[in-house]
Amino acid sequence: MKLYEFTKSYELFEEAKKYVPNGIYGPRSPMFLTYGSYPAFLKRGDGCKIWDVDGNEYIDYMCSFGTNLLGLRHPKIDAAARAQQENADCFTLPSDLWVPLAKKMVATIHNGDWCVFGKNGSDVTSYAITVARVHTGKTDILVAKGSYHGAHFWCQPHGEGVPEEWKSHIRYFEYNDVSDFRRAVSESMGKVAGVILTPHRHDALRNQELPTKEFVDAVNSVAKQEGFTVIIDDIRCGFRLQLDGSAYHYGFDADLQTFGKAMANGYPIAVAMGKKELKPSAEKVFFTGTHFFSGVPFAAALATIDEIQASGSIEKIDLMGKKLMKGLQDAADAAGVSITLSGPPAMPFMTIAEDPTFEKNRYFCGEACRRGIFFHPHHNWFVCAAITDEDIKKTVDVSLECYKLTKSKFGG
Repeated sequence: MKLYEFTKSYELFEEAKKYVPNGIYGPRSPMFLTYGSYPAFLKRGDGCKIWDVDGNEYIDYMCSFGTNLLGLRHPKIDAAARAQQENADCFTLPSDLWVPLAKKMVATIHNGDWCVFGKNGSDVTSYAITVARVHTGKTDILVAKGSYHGAHFWCQPHGEGVPEEWKSHIRYFEYNDVSDFRRAVSESMGKVAGVILTPHRHDALRNQELPTKEFVDAVNSVAKQEGFTVIIDDIRCGFRLQLDGSAYHYGFDADLQTFGKAMANGYPIAVAMGKKELKPSAEKVFFTGTHFFSGVPFAAALATIDEIQASGSIEKIDLMGKKLMKGLQDAADAAGVSITLSGPPAMPFMTIAEDPTFEKNRYFCGEACRRGIFFHPHHNWFVCAAITDEDIKKTVDVSLECYKLTKSKFGG
């Protein structure tokens, strides 16, 4: 097959660098992928497909970094958003969808007795740790090493321009390591306001890791014993694994939970939720933003939750993810490439054996992208409900070719 070219993408990328620091910042930069093997800009999308500015078509396994749950341009979600847009989007006061969505979230999420609305994950994870501090009267937040909770100063993974004191009350431990978790609690004894965790480990540049029962039980019991909160950052996993919330799915007794990404199928909204006993503390926290109140994403979120419930999309995503993972494993075995597939089928990831710098993975994913399959070499993938068996077959066929190329380039 003819390999994709990205002439217009890279012309635009060079032009963007004149006006925007780094051209494109964050993990969407082609510098974070395999430079030269991925597009820099997209033109349109539909379902599970995306098209770049050069006209190349892809089956997208990044799903807009997880926001695309039901499919791009989903007719029911977009119709609901357009209907609200007819009334206007960002008012002086909240739209009349404020209460319906609050009620819908409380009815949907286990242990979610109240909620507040923001725009992105950083907004609501930062809000959640603030509520935890008010509620407990303590300062320290326990965070698993390598986990991602947003771009605000307290959790930013890079340190440029961030004074050390912004992280002075953050204490780290190894995810899924009960003894190390207990060590972190002991070292901050009497000062811990909360532990914030992703539902399962989905750090970049490593295999995913599901929480063990021993770890979940330890988090729940130690938090209760020592009087601090359990905060589950469900931004990435939420609405993909179980509609009640990923905390419930894995057994965490969450005091506070945060959601975003898929809850409105890509429309910009995020939510923090908590148990009723934390509501008085939440009422003391200042939290606002002009666009937190815009109505269109509320309409999209209401329609998305209804469609998830009506369509069985979570079950479909799980089934299609299993087919994808089995197909990739069979193709890798046929090509003689040793791989590890990790994570739940709704959001899988693949690593290649003896690849500490991810050079093999960047090559494999880059070659797949040049043939119309959009994987990410460093970040977990996503499956959306619009994917078909035909899409899975094409993905596996292309992957077999790319495994063979990887084997030829790097050997056994």
